[in-house]
Amino acid sequence: MNEVIQTRHTLLRRAREGNDEVAWHELVQHYRRFIYYILNEIGVASDDVQDLSQQILVILNRDLSSYDRTRAKFRSWFGAVIRNVALGHFRKQKALQKKMHLFERERAFDENRKVPEITRMIENEWSIYIANLAMEKVQPLFKGQALEVFQLGLEGYEAEKIAEKTGLTVSSVYTLRKRVKKRLYLEIRAISGDLEA
Repeated sequence: MNEVIQTRHTLLRRAREGNDEVAWHELVQHYRRFIYYILNEIGVASDDVQDLSQQILVILNRDLSSYDRTRAKFRSWFGAVIRNVALGHFRKQKALQKKMHLFERERAFDENRKVPEITRMIENEWSIYIANLAMEKVQPLFKGQALEVFQLGLEGYEAEKIAEKTGLTVSSVYTLRKRVKKRLYLEIRAISGDLEA
């Protein structure tokens, strides 16, 4: 396990202890982009995204020390924080505007429908976020055409077509694709464990 992975593995624990400003700064760097993305996707106005992100980070800072990993995965707990802040924002907007049709035009906020929808989206985006982090870690480990072969496979090309495009044998295509897939899978597991520890 390299130093970067080791650092990430202990990041959440260090941040939970409450006195490690470096760990808190790293935690914010890891999750800020994810928070922005989710808030944009669920229809928070761009003018409000920064404020809500700050609210989420304040709650995260305040409540992280009481997070109990035996009761929930960090992803679920963190997702609930994002969801609750967003729903509170939508409720406040709804009360201020007093006109439901405004919300029907801007993503039709219906609280009962939105809760599972937001939760589902957070789960999906979390998976994509972890996969992207893993791919960033895996890319430097492979030379030659391994990543090209893997990417073509993701784009739906059959092994025979990949072999034709790359000049490799079909057997080499399968071998390279399998190597990258295995390494990516291991990296995803490691990162998921680290960020949800």
